[in-house]
Amino acid sequence: MNRLLLSPALSLARRALAILLLVLALARPVSAFIGSPYLTPQHPTENDAISVNLYSDQCDVVDAGIPWPPPVTSQESQVTILFTGIHEEDPEFCYFGVGTSSYPVGTFLPGSYTLNVERRYMDFSGWIQETLGVITFTVSDVPSPQPIEAPTLSAAGLGGLLLALLAMALLALARVECSRAVFCAYVQSVPSFPY
Repeated sequence: MNRLLLSPALSLARRALAILLLVLALARPVSAFIGSPYLTPQHPTENDAISVNLYSDQCDVVDAGIPWPPPVTSQESQVTILFTGIHEEDPEFCYFGVGTSSYPVGTFLPGSYTLNVERRYMDFSGWIQETLGVITFTVSDVPSPQPIEAPTLSAAGLGGLLLALLAMALLALARVECSRAVFCAYVQSVPSFPY
């Protein structure tokens, strides 16, 4: 008789254990990551200010502002930007904002360059430095198009506009008071303007 009473309880415990194992197998731990860096503008010229953009999640701060702005060093065509940030592995401390941030790198002369994007953060063992990405880019010497001044009205255009306004005013006044027969006939033959 004890065997009959224990059988449903044992079956229920086995089901609960199976559900628990399934939930644990499907649970995903929080993983911190920073997306691949990219440049703006994509095709820079020598007059353009180049910026690097980084996407970070709630467990990472790319640049904590120590020092600000992040140091950019260059040796010939090798450019390095070093961010000092925060990295958390414990999900309890993953409360930073999620999004893309833009950081200035500078302007460069025409040529080909390689940008090393690196970051460092403090861990219990000390400073950890890692490379987030390596971007090769070319700065062209073609200048960006400059705005061209295009006057909307020259001196001759302004004079013509004033003459046209004066003629319209005279025609309107002449319609109101017609004193000469020849001029009245001419004014009445001109189509009127809606006011």
